[in-house]
Amino acid sequence: MPALRARRPKNKKPSRPSLAVPVLGLPRVPKGIRLTGDDQVKFNQAVIKAYTDERQAPIRQIAGETGRAYATIHKILTKANVPLRPRGGTRSGAQVDEQPPVGLASPGPAAVRSSQ
Repeated sequence: MPALRARRPKNKKPSRPSLAVPVLGLPRVPKGIRLTGDDQVKFNQAVIKAYTDERQAPIRQIAGETGRAYATIHKILTKANVPLRPRGGTRSGAQVDEQPPVGLASPGPAAVRSSQ
């Protein structure tokens, strides 16, 4: 006896999940469309704002939402002299210490001379 399997109606296609859920409100630029003039300036300002404001969206999220390549978003940010964040994002709850923990500080020149 052949195995029974559920059939999908022929007039319905399977739904595809969206690759980028619009969260940032950035404009989506259709593939193959070249931005020029005021449109390009507005798009670049929107990308820079999404990367630098309190949302601090990663480049990959901006690229996914706008439909542009990672390299394009990276190029927009570097041409605008925006300081790029290091990879990996921020560590939750971690704070940067200005001084190393006690016991791990390197001895100063006086300590080296006195031990000789």
